[in-house]
Amino acid sequence: MGIWILYAALQVVATGMPLSNMLPVFIVTSALFALLSVVFYGNAELLLPRTLEKSKKTLWIIGITCFFVYVMLTRYVLLYKLYPAAYHIPAPSFEFLTLVTASLWWWFQAIALSTAYWFFKVSINRERKINLQKEEINRKEREQLQLKQEKLELEVAYLRAQINPHFLFNTLGYFYNKTANSHPDVAEGIAALTNIMRSSLKKKGPDGMVSLEEEIEHIESLISIYYMRFNNNIHIEYSRPDNLHGQRILPHILITLVENAFKHGELHNAAYPLKIKLTLDDNGIYFCINNKKRIGPKEISNGIGMEYVQRQLDNTYPKKYSFDIKDTDLFYSLSLHIATTEITLHDQLLYN
Repeated sequence: MGIWILYAALQVVATGMPLSNMLPVFIVTSALFALLSVVFYGNAELLLPRTLEKSKKTLWIIGITCFFVYVMLTRYVLLYKLYPAAYHIPAPSFEFLTLVTASLWWWFQAIALSTAYWFFKVSINRERKINLQKEEINRKEREQLQLKQEKLELEVAYLRAQINPHFLFNTLGYFYNKTANSHPDVAEGIAALTNIMRSSLKKKGPDGMVSLEEEIEHIESLISIYYMRFNNNIHIEYSRPDNLHGQRILPHILITLVENAFKHGELHNAAYPLKIKLTLDDNGIYFCINNKKRIGPKEISNGIGMEYVQRQLDNTYPKKYSFDIKDTDLFYSLSLHIATTEITLHDQLLYN
């Protein structure tokens, strides 16, 4: 509105009339411009978006015609009624053609400028929308490229790990047999390590999943190795249901979360044990980890990483999971919920 008043002031000053006569003329002119702004914004913000954007040109013509009638009536009331009455001067002689011509000029300015303003705004918004779409496409392409790169790296790592796996497992089996009687604790560690390696190298099912039972056995083998490594001088509270109801899950997700806890968690404080809990209900799988942070050197980990876990969850369980992390100076906790369904008998035959 300030721009309209400034424009009205410039119009009055441009007439060159004496200052003593400017105030009443300025008031009337400002009133005319204020009323004209109704036409400007009414056309640009209300009429055009509801007519031309929806190919309703006839309605737009009817609308701007109504605006013309509005301009003509307001000019008549201001110039021939209110202005003379306010300043106690005779009303000017009324000429209909003069009123129509002047009103037409004011109306045309408002309609032309507001239409140009609307087209400019639409053009800017369209350009902005196109740019946002391009940015979104580029973002998705970058994400896809990153996922392909990570998949390639995992495949390379997988191939490296498969270099003569039979020789490796046969060797571990030999060591297990040699130590089973003389050093049963070492043999148990070899068995746990073998189980982890078999789980890591095992191919996924047609659905890209593995059984939850296998993933949990993987975790339990890792826990067993840590107990043996530290002569049982670590504190872990681990719980899981006996029946896993044939659930299937994305491989290496839960084990990566456990590896992260071993890497960063304090395992030797009985007051703050590492807590690992798996539960199942009708809504799916719940997996929670709580640990006190370790002060000092951390375990070296060559796992697939928490960021990769997050992206895999996004891709495999879109809108079907929740992953909450609470990270403070002293403690770290996470909870993962995955909405799943029980495996059917047909699936059991397919995956076994």
